[in-house]
Amino acid sequence: MIDFNATKCGASPFLPQKCMIRAITKLAQDNYLFEVQLDNKEMFANCKAGQFFQVYVPGSGEAPISISALSRKNCLEFCVRKIGRVTSALFQTKPGDWIGLRGPYGNGFPIERMEGKNIIMVAGGLGVAPLRSLWHSILDDRAKFGKIVLIYGMKHSQDLLFRNEFRQLIQRHDMEVFVAAEEINGPSIAALDFQIGRVTDLLNLAHFDQEYVAALCGPPVMYRFVVDELKKRGLHDQNIFLSLERHMKCGMGKCGHCSIGGHFACLEGPVFSLAQLNFMKEVVECHGPSL
Repeated sequence: MIDFNATKCGASPFLPQKCMIRAITKLAQDNYLFEVQLDNKEMFANCKAGQFFQVYVPGSGEAPISISALSRKNCLEFCVRKIGRVTSALFQTKPGDWIGLRGPYGNGFPIERMEGKNIIMVAGGLGVAPLRSLWHSILDDRAKFGKIVLIYGMKHSQDLLFRNEFRQLIQRHDMEVFVAAEEINGPSIAALDFQIGRVTDLLNLAHFDQEYVAALCGPPVMYRFVVDELKKRGLHDQNIFLSLERHMKCGMGKCGHCSIGGHFACLEGPVFSLAQLNFMKEVVECHGPSL
C-alpha cells in the first residue's frame, strides 16, 4: 500500500499524489466521468489538453487515462471506460474517496500553434474524451481562434458520450458540429441531429480547406481514412495532429511498453504531427507504407 502522506510536491515522480474524487457522472454504459480535486496547484497548472495521468486505485494498481477537461479550480475530469482491473476498481469508488495521480505526462495538442488558425477536430468513439479537453481550451479563449469544426462518430448511438454538452455545442453559432453513428436508435437521439454513417461521411459534409489545422483522436483504423480525406483537401502534414493510444505503463520512458517505431509515446506523444509520424515505422497504415 502506498503511503499518500509521503507523496508531496518534490517527492519521487514514481509516487502518486493523493487526490479526492469530487463527482462521478454516468455518461453511457460502462463510461463514467470522474471529477478529481488536485491539492497540488503546480500539478494542475502544468496540465495541457491531450496529456494523460497515471491514475492509481489503492489495492488495484494504476492505468493511464487522458485528461477530459480542466474543470473548476484545481479540478480535472477523466472519462473512464470499464475495461480492466484498475478501471473496474475505480467504478467502485464514490465521491469523497481518495485515489492517486501521477503526471501530467506526454505532449498535448499544440494550442499555442493553433492560435489564429481555423481548426477541425475529428473524434471516434472514446477518442472524444481527450479531444474534449482541446475544445474546452479553445472555447475558453474563443477570440484567439478562427473557424471551428467538430466531428464525432461512433459505432452505436447509445455509446454517445457527453450527450448534454453536444446538445449545447450544436446550438452554438461560432462552430460547426457533426455527430454520426453507424447504428441509431433511442428516444432522445433526434434532438442531436444524428447522421447515419461514419466519420468519413461527416468529413464530406463539413466545410474546411487546406488552411485548417486538424486534431484527431480515435481508434487506429479510423486514422488512415480520415488522413486520406484531410490530405485530399490539401491539409499539410505538419498541420495534422494525431493522439496515439498505447499502453503507457510508467509514463516516463522507462518500461518501453509504449514504444512506437523506436520512440516513446509517453515522452514524445501521445500527440504527434503527421510530419513526425512519416519518419516513424510501424505506426498507422495509410495509403502509403505508413503515416
